[in-house]
Amino acid sequence: MAIAGKTKKDVLLEFRTAEILDAARTVFAQRGFAGATIDAIALAAGVAKGTVYLYFESKRELFLASLREGVLALHAEVVAEMEAADSCEGKLHSFIAGRFQYFSRNREFFRIYYTEFSHLIAGTANSQPEFQDLYEQQAKLLESVLADGIAQGQLRPFDVPRTARMIYDLIRAALAQHILHGAGEAPEVPIATLYEFVWKGIGSK
Repeated sequence: MAIAGKTKKDVLLEFRTAEILDAARTVFAQRGFAGATIDAIALAAGVAKGTVYLYFESKRELFLASLREGVLALHAEVVAEMEAADSCEGKLHSFIAGRFQYFSRNREFFRIYYTEFSHLIAGTANSQPEFQDLYEQQAKLLESVLADGIAQGQLRPFDVPRTARMIYDLIRAALAQHILHGAGEAPEVPIATLYEFVWKGIGSK
């Protein structure tokens, strides 16, 4: 019997995959890639070690899948919040706030995200090309907001691609400070500080 166009087998497969990916993100965040084991991930997921291998051929494949799923979820959430805003100012705020809010709820995932994307940007990552595409996709999202802001006269003219990446990396650094060193700090505090800093730097007034 199909459920919303899917069979029970499909639903179970997706559910079990999600369970394993959630457990993997937790274990990778706590132990790092080298220290994580399939045994630990299976234990965290509440499944047998052999079950993990039915879904993922290797620890590396599982690591990349867990990172990819987290990044895609982040991107979808931020896009939805930006689409709800009706101005350049609002969209920029949503881009910043959406990332802080997502990672404040997924602090363990941020640790592997921060490490892997730091390697990617530095050119030392051993990731699949897909992760460069994911980085570019997020940067392009910010570029479109900045370009529209300039066209509407809300932002002063500047090099859009370069500025977008500088802002993106600034957000990532601020997130690291908040997530890794700002225990107990409400995300609204760094969101307000960072947004004001960025807007005053690129605003037309």
